[in-house]
Amino acid sequence: MRHNVKGRKLNRNSTHRHAMMRNMATNLFRHGSIRTTLAKAKETKPFAEKLITRAIAGELADKRAVIEILNDRQVAHHLINDIAPELSDRKGGYLRIIKLGTRLGDGAEMAILEIVGEGEDRRMKKSAAKKARKEAAKSKSKEEEKAKEEDADSKDVPRDHEDKTHARDEQTKEHLTPGSKAEGTRRSSKPPKPSVVDRSQSRHKTPPPSGQER
Repeated sequence: MRHNVKGRKLNRNSTHRHAMMRNMATNLFRHGSIRTTLAKAKETKPFAEKLITRAIAGELADKRAVIEILNDRQVAHHLINDIAPELSDRKGGYLRIIKLGTRLGDGAEMAILEIVGEGEDRRMKKSAAKKARKEAAKSKSKEEEKAKEEDADSKDVPRDHEDKTHARDEQTKEHLTPGSKAEGTRRSSKPPKPSVVDRSQSRHKTPPPSGQER
């Protein structure tokens, strides 16, 4: 039985587990939230909240400890200068865990670990951006409908050039044969071919009878 043994092993040894906590805390302070398994989120939450408490304290030793633990020096300065002053009014509970359900691959429970203030601001920004996209799409659809209506109105109005006969049509009328059954027949520009007579089949004229000779 595991008496007086705190924490989860997470199938890792102590050094690997501590390095994982440092990486997850660094990404949390860099992005404001991370998506991971529920067990890792529960283990990372107290580790990261202790860093926030030391950053709020603001002592030189605390700042050096935060810079040493986090893997990125810029993220450590962001935690000390930006995140800690916003959370200084709170006495704890700097992070929030939001459950997402099970993962399809292995059925592990997923969760989001986020900073309290930044998560709310991010959701508000997302909702505002979503509303702006919807309004832009509505205005675009209205403009398209107006353009379609204008095109339909312009098609209904008769045009002047449609009433006038085209010069090309007049030229085609000159080539039509007068009195033909079909008015669309054209004169052939080539002369007609002479008819060929087959003389081999033509009969010879019979001579007149002998009595009629003079």
